[in-house]
Amino acid sequence: MPEVAGIDKEFDYSVPADLDNLIAIGTSVRVPLHGRRVAAWVVADRVVPPPGVRLLAVRAVRGLGPAPEVVELARWAAWRWAGRLATVLRASSPPRLVGSLPRTAVANAPTTPVGRLGPAGAIGGASFAAGGAAGGAEPPAWAEAFNGPPTVVRLGPAADRWPLVEEAASLAFGGGSVLVLCPNVTDAGVVGERLRRRRVPVALMPEQWPEAAAGGRVVVGARGAAWAPLPELAAVLVLDGHDDAYKEERNPCWSAWEVAARRAERAGAPCVVASPCPTVELLAWGRLLHPPRPIERSQWPVVEVVDRRGDDPRSGLVSERLVGLLRAGAGESGRPLVCVLNRRGRARLLACRACGAVVRCHVCASAMVQRRGSDQLSCSHCDAERPLLCADCGATRLSVLRPGVTRLVEELGALAGVEVAEVSSDVTAEAEWAAASIVVGTEAVLHRVRRAGAVAFLEIDQELTAPRYRAAEQALALVARAGRLVGARGRVVIQTRLPEHDVLRAAAGADPGLLAAAEAERRRQLQLPPHSALALVSTSAVEEVRPVLVSAGLAVADFGSGSFLVRARDSATLADALGAATANLDPAVRATLRVEVDPSRV
Repeated sequence: MPEVAGIDKEFDYSVPADLDNLIAIGTSVRVPLHGRRVAAWVVADRVVPPPGVRLLAVRAVRGLGPAPEVVELARWAAWRWAGRLATVLRASSPPRLVGSLPRTAVANAPTTPVGRLGPAGAIGGASFAAGGAAGGAEPPAWAEAFNGPPTVVRLGPAADRWPLVEEAASLAFGGGSVLVLCPNVTDAGVVGERLRRRRVPVALMPEQWPEAAAGGRVVVGARGAAWAPLPELAAVLVLDGHDDAYKEERNPCWSAWEVAARRAERAGAPCVVASPCPTVELLAWGRLLHPPRPIERSQWPVVEVVDRRGDDPRSGLVSERLVGLLRAGAGESGRPLVCVLNRRGRARLLACRACGAVVRCHVCASAMVQRRGSDQLSCSHCDAERPLLCADCGATRLSVLRPGVTRLVEELGALAGVEVAEVSSDVTAEAEWAAASIVVGTEAVLHRVRRAGAVAFLEIDQELTAPRYRAAEQALALVARAGRLVGARGRVVIQTRLPEHDVLRAAAGADPGLLAAAEAERRRQLQLPPHSALALVSTSAVEEVRPVLVSAGLAVADFGSGSFLVRARDSATLADALGAATANLDPAVRATLRVEVDPSRV
């Protein structure tokens, strides 16, 4: 398989005798192609060429590449997410050429396991509750999660996840490999360093690809580590499996937790995904374990929902409750009050002037807007329409809510009389906001600030009603992230005009299961994933691509700007249909195509 942009085809080559012992499936080589020498991967061996065909020879061996089982996994991923095999192989290859591997880490490993925690290692000294049960009689060790079918462990945002890492690491003893996936490189570095302090052999991806390939180590990394070399895979642990960071943005848009789960399944190894708010897809994938309700409740901060339906829509972003919190000194240097207001990609919100309710779609609960030149309200998610009136009280006078971060910084500074800092893409150095008592920014601020005294969501309704089928899950994930910043004794304040929303009931009650149950039923009724499979297809050759997609048996709907939303009954049917459709396209048209399977912005 040549590593050449625009080529998605395998070619046969002969292997010279002097290179025969150096080449195996996955090896990176250099081959002649159209008069030039290009890099390529070996994806099959002992191939019989067609009669009468003279094969060109492999010119050189560049270095080691993905193991044979990873090459097969890459084939599956290219099919599953409708992309090029070469792109996936590039993601699973070392960042630099590797000629040989260090020795396995087994000889240097401690003589006693790291984890294997007894009753004291269980959550709060109590057992997990399986599938929502109340709990067991005897408190088991964390090994329960790694002993059985694929498992989702639901822990509150302030819970200590380290015992899970320890238990996973203990399974590497005896020469096996263990994979620990983190949502970002910062968390991966922390986990890797902490394991090293416990004298556990660690390979931090992608820099230590050779060490991972040698085996006998705990391999730690972010999204790309799902493709790490893992000889004799013993276990997989994914932290914060709900996080959108696990989704690759470039085509093919593979999901790291799904790739890791597939690897564990093929190797017969246990796979555990931990999350404070598991998605519907995760809950459909594995069994659910969680602590008893009193313990899980203690792992969440106090979540205060401020009902703003009685406030004038023109009264601004700061409620009386938040003013009181500001003047009470909720924030301080080192633990500021963090105010979150998303501006990027938000839908314009309408609110009723009479009752203050946000105008929502009666079909899918997304925000509705008034199209220019129309006297109807329209939903940008499901295209439902209705007259220009409030569904709650029938009033016809609606106001547009227009918040602004810069104005907010000025207002908060005047109200609280303290230093207020804005965190944005232009402000990246921590020193620029470290001394501030109040910090304001988009949701990115939740990843920039390390600790907070309190977090306030000034207008979460734009997240709750966003025209995405995963909007509710993503909104709860933001609240969970805020909960991790403030800890179990902290406070999260949420201003809303939708106080009865399932997300807010789940957050205030510290029970993500409330949202999961409501979302599962809504997805079933609307035939959304996991009850169907979706892909967003974008191209400049609209007239050529659309008929091909329809002829492949896909349900096609216009998404605007040269994009189509295609639907099939399941992911396998979708993958087969997309593969058949793209194979029949002219190469010039195929070059304009971008396919995002399981799109995050729909």
